[in-house]
Amino acid sequence: MKRLLLVFLMLSFVSLLADIVYEGGRSVSGAFLEYLNTPQIMVGWIGVGEFLGTLLRFLSGVIATTLGSSTALWGLTIVGYTITCLSIPMLALTSSWQLAVLLYALDRVGKGLRTPARDVILSEVAEPMGVGKGFGVHELLDQVGAFIGPIIVVAVLSLGGYSLAFSILLVPGVLAIILISLSAVMYPRVRSVVKKSVGAGFRELGRGFWVYTASISLLGLGFIHWSIASYLYKAWGLLSDVEVGLSYTLAMLVDALVAVPLGALYDKYSFKTLLALPLSSTLFALLLSLRLRLLAFASSILWGIVMSGEESIVRAALVKVV
Repeated sequence: MKRLLLVFLMLSFVSLLADIVYEGGRSVSGAFLEYLNTPQIMVGWIGVGEFLGTLLRFLSGVIATTLGSSTALWGLTIVGYTITCLSIPMLALTSSWQLAVLLYALDRVGKGLRTPARDVILSEVAEPMGVGKGFGVHELLDQVGAFIGPIIVVAVLSLGGYSLAFSILLVPGVLAIILISLSAVMYPRVRSVVKKSVGAGFRELGRGFWVYTASISLLGLGFIHWSIASYLYKAWGLLSDVEVGLSYTLAMLVDALVAVPLGALYDKYSFKTLLALPLSSTLFALLLSLRLRLLAFASSILWGIVMSGEESIVRAALVKVV
């Protein structure tokens, strides 16, 4: 039991460290691409990386389910974290917008590979403290990393520029890779691994699941990616590079603060609560389009609300339709 708790804590701190890397790099993604004179149309290609990451979550889950192997679970998890923890710091070495876009996309590929496999492992090692409580603690540490990362980048950026800001992220990145590797050594056999047929699972999904999936997909299509929003903040002269990072820090703080209230509202009003997300997303786009400096930080608050909802009540609602 002590070993399970230790591995659980190690995995949670891996997420904290990896989020410092990812969220730190993401916080200034648009401003950095504008700094590299990236054509506006190409900034949207980071969203393609998000799509690939989401697609890879599905493929990663299929691979893990089909193989039913502890080695596959740990392998996908380690490779995924390694890609993220190295791709973002490598931005320090590039002066090419093409390479920068590729590295940001690679980060999302890493997340897509690791998330399903990691969650299987996490659910097992969290059993001694309760799976629900375990995921809550894990998410808390995850959000701590999401808050610290942008602050570190903003602080270093104001002192030494982008190269130094991205370079410093290599420290938590390497620590995360070491911790996840040690976790695999300490807990090599995942007991809950079961080989299953993927096709059978699809046949069990009802109409409600596909309608819900379509609606959430439309929400994603209408939600402006942070790289685009932060690019526009900088290109329109609304915020400086450092202020772009601070606005993302604010968004992450809002993300953390509204998660529990949104969850409580969902428990009371169920699917009606989800209407807050497209409304907030639309209002965010409206405020952004007004090109007013005073509204820039307000718009980042709305962005944080949508992100929080996607990470909490969107997942909670999925349980009811599966």
